[in-house]
Amino acid sequence: MKIGISELDEVLGEIEEGNILLLETIGTLGEEVILEMLKENKENAVAFVTKKMRDRFKEIPELTKLKLIVLGEEVFPAELYAISFKLRNLFEGAHVGFFLLHPLLVFHPPTTVYKFFSEIALIVQEKKVVLTAIIDKRLVDERILAMFENLATYVIDIVEVVEGFKIRRGIRVKKSPKGGTGFYKFEIRNGELVIGEPIE
Repeated sequence: MKIGISELDEVLGEIEEGNILLLETIGTLGEEVILEMLKENKENAVAFVTKKMRDRFKEIPELTKLKLIVLGEEVFPAELYAISFKLRNLFEGAHVGFFLLHPLLVFHPPTTVYKFFSEIALIVQEKKVVLTAIIDKRLVDERILAMFENLATYVIDIVEVVEGFKIRRGIRVKKSPKGGTGFYKFEIRNGELVIGEPIE
C-alpha cells in the first residue's frame, strides 16, 4: 500500500498488509495523511470516524462513497468490543482509516485504550488489514505513547512550535523498517499536506 504523498512513500516504501501506521500529532493536525491514504486506496478503504469527521468526508469528492463506521451511531465509546467486532468483520486486505483514538482517550483511561489497541493490532495481523490511526499526543504521557508506538510498524510524528507570532510545523518518519528521518516543514494547502524543506 502507498499513502499517496510522494515524500512519505519514498521513505516508507510499500506498506504490507497486516501492519499499523500511527500518526502522532496535536489535535487533528496532519490528518490529511490518512485522508490521502484513503483516496489512494479508496476501492478497498473503510474509515472509523466521528460524526464531525463524517461531515468532512462528504465534502471530499473522492471519499463520498467510502464505507464509514460512525461513532455514536453504529458503535459507541463505551462499547470497545463492538468497535473491535466491526474491524474483525471487515474483508481481508482492507485499508482502514481509524479516527477514534482521540474520543476514546477522552472517554476511557489511556491504559484501557491501549489494551483495546493491542487487540486491534492482533486483528490487523489476522485479517491482513492495513490500519492508519491518528493519536493526539497531549492525551497520553510519554510512557503510554511509547507503548502505542510499539504496536505500530510505522510511526509518523508531527510537531507544532509557536515562536512569537510564527507557527512552525514539522513532520518526520519516526519509525519504519527502512529507518526514520529528521523533521521537514509542511503546510496544509487546498486540503492537502505539502512537505517542504528539512528543518535545520
